[in-house]
Amino acid sequence: MTHSPPALSFSEFPPISQQEWQAKAEADLKTTPYGRIVWNTPDGFQLEPWYSTRNSATQIPVPPKRNTGAMHSCRRILVRDFSKANSACLEALREGATALELFFTDPLPLNPAIVDRMMENIDTALVPIWFSGAINHAALLGMLVEIEAFESNRGGLLTPAPLSCPRNEIDRLHTGTRLPEFHTISIDTVPFHEEGATAALEIALALAGASDALNRLSHADIPAAGLTRTMVIIMAAGTSHFTELAKPRAFRALFGHIQKAYGDTSGTTPALFARTSRLSSSVLDPYTNLLRLTTQTLSSMLGGYGTLQMEPFEGGLTTQKDAANETTACIPLILGREAGLDETTDPAEGSPFIETLTTKLAQKAWELFTAIEAEGGLLKAIESGTVAAMTAERKQAQSKELRNRKATIIGVNRYPAELSASQQQNREALLQAVLSAPAASRTAPFELLRLQAEGYRAEAEKTPSVFIWMAGDKAISRRQAAFAEDFFLCGGFTIAGEAHLTPDENSVATALFNGPAIVVLCMADNEKAAAGLISLLKTRNPEIIPVMAGRPPENHANLLEGGLDSFIYTGVDVAAMLEAYHRKTGIQ
Repeated sequence: MTHSPPALSFSEFPPISQQEWQAKAEADLKTTPYGRIVWNTPDGFQLEPWYSTRNSATQIPVPPKRNTGAMHSCRRILVRDFSKANSACLEALREGATALELFFTDPLPLNPAIVDRMMENIDTALVPIWFSGAINHAALLGMLVEIEAFESNRGGLLTPAPLSCPRNEIDRLHTGTRLPEFHTISIDTVPFHEEGATAALEIALALAGASDALNRLSHADIPAAGLTRTMVIIMAAGTSHFTELAKPRAFRALFGHIQKAYGDTSGTTPALFARTSRLSSSVLDPYTNLLRLTTQTLSSMLGGYGTLQMEPFEGGLTTQKDAANETTACIPLILGREAGLDETTDPAEGSPFIETLTTKLAQKAWELFTAIEAEGGLLKAIESGTVAAMTAERKQAQSKELRNRKATIIGVNRYPAELSASQQQNREALLQAVLSAPAASRTAPFELLRLQAEGYRAEAEKTPSVFIWMAGDKAISRRQAAFAEDFFLCGGFTIAGEAHLTPDENSVATALFNGPAIVVLCMADNEKAAAGLISLLKTRNPEIIPVMAGRPPENHANLLEGGLDSFIYTGVDVAAMLEAYHRKTGIQ
């Protein structure tokens, strides 16, 4: 007998007002303030946790994305040897790449024969070819227009031309219009992102860069109409899923205003090219990068980028580089083909939450764009230091959230994995990778601490260790102990042991048995017991560093005078405190 479930009438889900939803949320939150679940975004505006069509912001019109097909997955190929570059291109295409970026590490002599050699067995009518790095824009374009294989290629130049260049070079750049599908005007905001620019600032800088380019070409008597189709905007795809999904949508919503200002009423939007952000990439726990890359790819697909260039999840220091490339290439294949996202067109359209986020992001970006324009445009704003000040302010705010662990990066400032034997042997290369991270890297400060501790271990054949002493209420002390263990592991310390002990002299001997440099007291807020233990610890070992888990109590001055070193708790600058413990234990 077949049982058919009853049809849904949706009467089970009556309309709920914002007031009703918030009242229920506040009841569920009990003593926690409602404001704790309101998102204070890095761009300075707030987002409620829930929106409906009744309380969402007035939606800003978002033009459809320029590409109607699947997003291209682009592999970056380092070009040092032309024949090896062709082999690398073919391998990338076999692994699922649908676009190629040829990155020239140094200026190389190019001619049509060499380009044909690099493109051997590659269908350039189907595979967009992008050029970047040490290239001569005008000379390269002048050569490509003579190569038949590039007549219908949809790639372009990803390295922006100099912001100020001679008239004859502008004319040469404009010869790119003889390649009807090729993109010759590139605006790259990734360097600003890597200096600390937030999503709204990145949109504003992209708009300002486009405005500067159109202004420059207009003054060279090249009409703005039709130039948009030769333009590519390069932005970073970060790890904040909804923000990164809304970012390209907000850009598309605003770009039409720039077009109209220069007399272009075509309504065409530039090509959008994304690069996965390096700011949250872990060098020491690379497999967590797969999760971040998946989020970045998903945001890029749903947000409407035409192309995504993905950094491999690991650079060959912990895993085989070829394996890292192949595994990374599977992410867009799974999301696009198996999950069916290649078939979607702006699936976020109509979502009250995402439309509200898109609108607020666009409003903030336009405010920043007008501030840059008031300086005389992007070039003037860079020269005056305005852009640097904008990025520095945002970098500092984001760094603070990571250092005090209000923002979490798994494997970096929370739950770090133990270094493998091969990583220990490869410490110097890992250290160089961390030191070469972008200026606004969110992972480098913590990973540098761990590598410094590993360097100390390699020389001294031991690492300063921590003993965690629990006493009092077991539930509270256990939570404090878990916090303390994770806290010190993020700095590269080892845990000598942890136990729930009676606060007496015999237990002091147990705590110090393995020679820890630090003893963390997780006393469930029992200050009297802590004071006695600090005295006993210092008597037994004057060099010991007693630390107490929990916020400082009213009589914290007495504890510090009695020999306590410091308190650790949620909200402290974890990185700064770990640096201090490094100095006190001799690691630095």
